[in-house]
Amino acid sequence: MNLYNMVLQQLSYKLAALLFSFCGLYVFMPSQADAGTIRQVNFVAFQKDHKNTNFEGIFTGSLGALISSVEKDAHVIVALRTPEVKDRDIINVQSDVLRMTSQNKLANSGVNCRFFFNDDSDEDSLFYSISGVCDMLDSGVNGTRKKQFLVKRTMLSDPSKVFNIWTKFHEDKDLGLVFYVDID
Repeated sequence: MNLYNMVLQQLSYKLAALLFSFCGLYVFMPSQADAGTIRQVNFVAFQKDHKNTNFEGIFTGSLGALISSVEKDAHVIVALRTPEVKDRDIINVQSDVLRMTSQNKLANSGVNCRFFFNDDSDEDSLFYSISGVCDMLDSGVNGTRKKQFLVKRTMLSDPSKVFNIWTKFHEDKDLGLVFYVDID
């Protein structure tokens, strides 16, 4: 066998080994379908005008339709669409204002939340949940008064490509706050 044929044979063995390695990696790497679709989470929080008002637990329709359905009894304090979320991400939702008081102290008013997103989906079903902790902030002449509350884990509806499914995942009757979430 001449030198040219020996080199060619060695290269073909190495090329075959390299292709086999890539194929093996491809088999063991999750496919784009298996890795999960990109998910985004939509939030809206309302401040009730009348604390005795009740809102539905599930609402189907657009964000605008949800807001229109409650606007006679509440006003929006925050609406947010996240970038891509993954399992165990922490989503910060905040709407607040900083100001200097008449006593030259820094004060803060608004709501600040840290929500924990969980993706417990498997090959057959989609399972998402959300939980967290929020601070309701109120500014006064002496600074900020803060009331912290926990948001218990809530299972979310399966995402729908046809319409939005808004789930009421927290309501604080004392503060008059209502939170809804929709997952895309």
